[in-house]
Amino acid sequence: MHPQLPKEIDPFRFAQNGLKLTGELQVSDMERLSGALHNDDGVVNIDMHFDVDETNTPFLRGTFSASLTLICERCTQPMSLKVKTECLLALVQYERKIEGLAEQYDPWLIESNDPIKLSSVVEDELILALPLVPRHDFKCLPAEAWQSGEDEVEVEEEKPASPFAVLSALKSKD
Repeated sequence: MHPQLPKEIDPFRFAQNGLKLTGELQVSDMERLSGALHNDDGVVNIDMHFDVDETNTPFLRGTFSASLTLICERCTQPMSLKVKTECLLALVQYERKIEGLAEQYDPWLIESNDPIKLSSVVEDELILALPLVPRHDFKCLPAEAWQSGEDEVEVEEEKPASPFAVLSALKSKD
């Protein structure tokens, strides 16, 4: 466990050493996530465990939770959304190794040996956890807003008399 989270990580080295990271990151440090939010207030609680499984696959098991402020698509007012997401990512250096992964893993393709920003990993998972259409879980609009105009009343119209009705009357006189 690290008392303070590092800004950059080496996932393969962390997995070989079985490191665990627990702490908080500021939402404001995640630009792409902030762009989808009403404001970038708050923190993301993270719990990450790097390790290697019995098949010698390095992986990251992570849990990320935050209370985020989005705009409701129905009423266009700010709304608070509690997000909690879990991931199990296999660390892969070469794309060809993705096909051989166990089904439990989602691949995390890392093609360079450069350090990776910790916040970008967390940010990616939170973006994937956001709803496509954010909206309150209650009726946030008045009842009249749910109607698309005046109520339509079906009126049965009288059918006009058929011009051949006279012929059928003549036929029945026989």
